[in-house]
Amino acid sequence: MTEATNIMKVINDAIEPNTKMKLLAVAKQEFLKQGFSGINVRNLAQKAGLTTGAIYNQFNNKDGIFEAVVGTVSRYFLNLLDKSEHGVYGTYSMKTADLALITQVSQKRFSVFIDFFYNNWDEMKLIFCCSQGSTYEHFLDNAIEFVESKTLAAMKQDKTKISKREKFFIHVMISTQFSNMKEIFDHDLNKKEATQYLLEVIAYHCAGWKQYYSTMA
Repeated sequence: MTEATNIMKVINDAIEPNTKMKLLAVAKQEFLKQGFSGINVRNLAQKAGLTTGAIYNQFNNKDGIFEAVVGTVSRYFLNLLDKSEHGVYGTYSMKTADLALITQVSQKRFSVFIDFFYNNWDEMKLIFCCSQGSTYEHFLDNAIEFVESKTLAAMKQDKTKISKREKFFIHVMISTQFSNMKEIFDHDLNKKEATQYLLEVIAYHCAGWKQYYSTMA
Protein backbone atom coordinates (compact mmCIF):
# COMPACT_ATOMS: atom_id res chain seq x y z
CA MET A 1 0.00 0.00 0.00
CA THR A 2 1.50 3.36 -1.02
CA GLU A 3 1.75 6.27 1.37
CA ALA A 4 -0.89 8.20 -0.58
CA THR A 5 -3.27 5.23 -0.49
CA ASN A 6 -2.69 4.81 3.23
CA ILE A 7 -3.42 8.49 3.86
CA MET A 8 -6.65 8.23 1.87
CA LYS A 9 -7.69 5.17 3.88
CA VAL A 10 -7.16 7.07 7.15
CA ILE A 11 -9.23 9.97 5.80
CA ASN A 12 -12.00 7.65 4.63
CA ASP A 13 -12.00 5.84 7.95
CA ALA A 14 -12.26 9.11 9.82
CA ILE A 15 -15.26 10.39 7.86
CA GLU A 16 -17.11 7.06 7.49
CA PRO A 17 -20.24 7.41 9.68
CA ASN A 18 -20.26 3.75 10.71
CA THR A 19 -16.54 3.47 11.48
CA LYS A 20 -16.93 4.02 15.22
CA MET A 21 -19.91 1.69 15.53
CA LYS A 22 -18.10 -0.99 13.56
CA LEU A 23 -15.01 -0.69 15.73
CA LEU A 24 -16.99 -0.85 18.98
CA ALA A 25 -18.90 -3.92 17.80
CA VAL A 26 -15.64 -5.69 16.99
CA ALA A 27 -13.99 -4.46 20.19
CA LYS A 28 -16.86 -5.74 22.34
CA GLN A 29 -16.55 -9.25 20.91
CA GLU A 30 -12.77 -9.28 21.22
CA PHE A 31 -12.87 -8.03 24.81
CA LEU A 32 -15.39 -10.77 25.61
CA LYS A 33 -13.18 -13.43 24.04
CA GLN A 34 -9.80 -12.35 25.36
CA GLY A 35 -10.38 -9.78 28.07
CA PHE A 36 -9.10 -6.23 28.07
CA SER A 37 -5.47 -7.21 28.62
CA GLY A 38 -5.53 -9.90 25.92
CA ILE A 39 -5.87 -7.67 22.89
CA ASN A 40 -4.10 -4.69 21.35
CA VAL A 41 -5.17 -1.81 19.14
CA ARG A 42 -3.38 -3.17 16.07
CA ASN A 43 -5.31 -6.44 16.23
CA LEU A 44 -8.56 -4.55 16.72
CA ALA A 45 -7.78 -2.44 13.67
CA GLN A 46 -7.13 -5.52 11.55
CA LYS A 47 -10.32 -7.27 12.64
CA ALA A 48 -12.38 -4.12 12.07
CA GLY A 49 -10.75 -3.49 8.67
CA LEU A 50 -9.40 -0.13 9.84
CA THR A 51 -6.02 1.51 10.24
CA THR A 52 -4.58 2.10 13.69
CA GLY A 53 -4.52 5.77 12.73
CA ALA A 54 -8.27 5.76 12.25
CA ILE A 55 -8.73 4.25 15.69
CA TYR A 56 -6.45 6.77 17.36
CA ASN A 57 -8.37 9.48 15.53
CA GLN A 58 -11.41 8.38 17.57
CA PHE A 59 -9.82 7.21 20.85
CA ASN A 60 -6.71 8.08 22.83
CA ASN A 61 -5.93 4.46 23.72
CA LYS A 62 -7.37 0.99 24.25
CA ASP A 63 -8.86 2.03 27.57
CA GLY A 64 -10.85 4.70 25.77
CA ILE A 65 -12.32 2.03 23.52
CA PHE A 66 -13.29 -0.09 26.54
CA GLU A 67 -14.89 2.96 28.15
CA ALA A 68 -16.90 3.59 24.99
CA VAL A 69 -18.17 0.00 25.08
CA VAL A 70 -19.17 -0.21 28.76
CA GLY A 71 -19.32 3.37 30.05
CA THR A 72 -23.00 4.11 29.55
CA VAL A 73 -24.15 0.79 31.00
CA SER A 74 -21.78 1.10 33.96
CA ARG A 75 -23.30 4.47 34.86
CA TYR A 76 -26.82 3.07 34.58
CA PHE A 77 -25.78 0.22 36.87
CA LEU A 78 -24.43 2.61 39.52
CA ASN A 79 -27.62 4.65 39.30
CA LEU A 80 -29.69 1.50 39.71
CA LEU A 81 -27.55 0.51 42.68
CA ASP A 82 -28.07 3.90 44.28
CA LYS A 83 -31.86 3.73 43.85
CA SER A 84 -31.90 0.18 45.12
CA GLU A 85 -29.96 0.97 48.29
CA HIS A 86 -32.06 4.05 48.97
CA GLY A 87 -35.27 2.11 48.47
CA VAL A 88 -34.49 -0.96 50.52
CA TYR A 89 -33.41 0.90 53.66
CA GLY A 90 -36.48 3.09 53.55
CA THR A 91 -38.74 0.03 53.56
CA TYR A 92 -38.12 -1.62 56.93
CA SER A 93 -35.91 -1.88 59.97
CA MET A 94 -33.72 -4.97 59.93
CA LYS A 95 -34.05 -5.21 63.71
CA THR A 96 -37.84 -5.27 63.88
CA ALA A 97 -39.08 -6.46 60.48
CA ASP A 98 -40.26 -9.99 59.89
CA LEU A 99 -37.83 -12.21 57.98
CA ALA A 100 -40.46 -12.95 55.32
CA LEU A 101 -40.81 -9.22 54.57
CA ILE A 102 -37.04 -8.72 54.45
CA THR A 103 -36.67 -11.63 52.05
CA GLN A 104 -39.57 -10.49 49.85
CA VAL A 105 -38.22 -6.94 49.52
CA SER A 106 -34.70 -8.17 48.82
CA GLN A 107 -35.83 -10.65 46.19
CA LYS A 108 -37.90 -7.98 44.46
CA ARG A 109 -34.91 -5.68 44.57
CA PHE A 110 -32.59 -8.21 42.97
CA SER A 111 -35.12 -9.12 40.28
CA VAL A 112 -34.55 -5.60 38.94
CA PHE A 113 -30.83 -6.36 38.72
CA ILE A 114 -31.53 -9.60 36.91
CA ASP A 115 -33.56 -7.74 34.28
CA PHE A 116 -30.78 -5.18 33.94
CA PHE A 117 -28.08 -7.84 33.59
CA TYR A 118 -29.88 -9.66 30.80
CA ASN A 119 -30.78 -6.46 28.98
CA ASN A 120 -27.11 -5.47 29.07
CA TRP A 121 -25.41 -8.87 29.19
CA ASP A 122 -22.28 -8.19 27.13
CA GLU A 123 -21.39 -4.91 28.84
CA MET A 124 -21.98 -6.27 32.35
CA LYS A 125 -19.97 -9.41 31.63
CA LEU A 126 -17.12 -7.21 30.43
CA ILE A 127 -17.23 -5.25 33.69
CA PHE A 128 -17.52 -8.31 35.94
CA CYS A 129 -15.17 -10.67 34.12
CA CYS A 130 -13.03 -8.99 31.45
CA SER A 131 -11.90 -5.60 32.77
CA GLN A 132 -8.55 -6.50 34.35
CA GLY A 133 -5.93 -3.98 33.26
CA SER A 134 -8.47 -1.29 32.38
CA THR A 135 -9.70 1.64 34.44
CA TYR A 136 -12.73 -0.55 35.19
CA GLU A 137 -10.60 -3.15 36.96
CA HIS A 138 -11.71 -1.82 40.36
CA PHE A 139 -15.25 -0.88 39.35
CA LEU A 140 -16.80 -3.60 41.51
CA ASP A 141 -14.56 -2.71 44.45
CA ASN A 142 -15.94 0.82 44.25
CA ALA A 143 -19.49 -0.51 44.02
CA ILE A 144 -18.87 -2.64 47.12
CA GLU A 145 -17.59 0.40 49.01
CA PHE A 146 -20.69 2.33 47.98
CA VAL A 147 -23.10 -0.37 49.21
CA GLU A 148 -21.03 -0.79 52.37
CA SER A 149 -21.32 2.92 53.16
CA LYS A 150 -25.10 2.80 52.63
CA THR A 151 -25.39 -0.28 54.84
CA LEU A 152 -23.39 1.27 57.68
CA ALA A 153 -25.41 4.47 57.45
CA ALA A 154 -28.65 2.48 57.68
CA MET A 155 -27.35 0.57 60.69
CA LYS A 156 -26.53 3.83 62.43
CA GLN A 157 -30.06 5.05 61.74
CA ASP A 158 -31.23 1.81 63.30
CA LYS A 159 -29.19 2.88 66.36
CA THR A 160 -26.91 -0.13 65.96
CA LYS A 161 -23.44 0.13 67.46
CA ILE A 162 -20.79 -1.02 64.99
CA SER A 163 -17.35 -2.18 66.05
CA LYS A 164 -14.29 -2.53 63.83
CA ARG A 165 -14.83 -6.30 63.73
CA GLU A 166 -18.45 -5.84 62.68
CA LYS A 167 -17.46 -3.38 59.95
CA PHE A 168 -15.08 -5.96 58.54
CA PHE A 169 -17.75 -8.66 58.65
CA ILE A 170 -20.19 -6.41 56.80
CA HIS A 171 -17.54 -5.66 54.18
CA VAL A 172 -16.99 -9.40 53.62
CA MET A 173 -20.73 -10.10 53.34
CA ILE A 174 -21.31 -7.33 50.81
CA SER A 175 -18.28 -8.48 48.82
CA THR A 176 -19.81 -11.95 48.84
CA GLN A 177 -23.06 -10.60 47.38
CA PHE A 178 -21.17 -9.15 44.42
CA SER A 179 -19.28 -12.42 44.05
CA ASN A 180 -22.67 -14.13 43.89
CA MET A 181 -23.60 -11.82 41.01
CA LYS A 182 -20.32 -12.51 39.24
CA GLU A 183 -21.05 -16.24 39.24
CA ILE A 184 -23.93 -15.56 36.85
CA PHE A 185 -21.49 -14.26 34.26
CA ASP A 186 -18.68 -16.69 35.05
CA HIS A 187 -21.00 -19.61 34.30
CA ASP A 188 -23.12 -17.97 31.57
CA LEU A 189 -26.38 -18.80 33.32
CA ASN A 190 -29.55 -18.17 31.39
CA LYS A 191 -32.08 -15.80 32.91
CA LYS A 192 -34.26 -18.52 34.41
CA GLU A 193 -31.25 -20.20 36.03
CA ALA A 194 -29.92 -16.89 37.33
CA THR A 195 -33.28 -15.91 38.79
CA GLN A 196 -33.66 -19.18 40.69
CA TYR A 197 -30.05 -19.04 41.85
CA LEU A 198 -30.34 -15.49 43.20
CA LEU A 199 -33.69 -16.15 44.89
CA GLU A 200 -32.06 -18.99 46.81
CA VAL A 201 -28.93 -17.01 47.62
CA ILE A 202 -30.98 -14.02 48.80
CA ALA A 203 -33.14 -16.18 51.07
CA TYR A 204 -29.93 -17.58 52.57
CA HIS A 205 -28.34 -14.15 53.05
CA CYS A 206 -31.48 -12.54 54.49
CA ALA A 207 -31.78 -15.23 57.15
CA GLY A 208 -28.13 -14.70 58.02
CA TRP A 209 -28.42 -10.91 58.14
CA LYS A 210 -31.53 -11.12 60.33
CA GLN A 211 -29.78 -13.43 62.77
CA TYR A 212 -26.67 -11.25 62.73
CA TYR A 213 -28.67 -8.11 63.52
CA SER A 214 -30.37 -9.85 66.43
CA THR A 215 -27.00 -10.35 68.11
CA MET A 216 -25.99 -6.69 67.83
CA ALA A 217 -26.70 -3.97 70.31
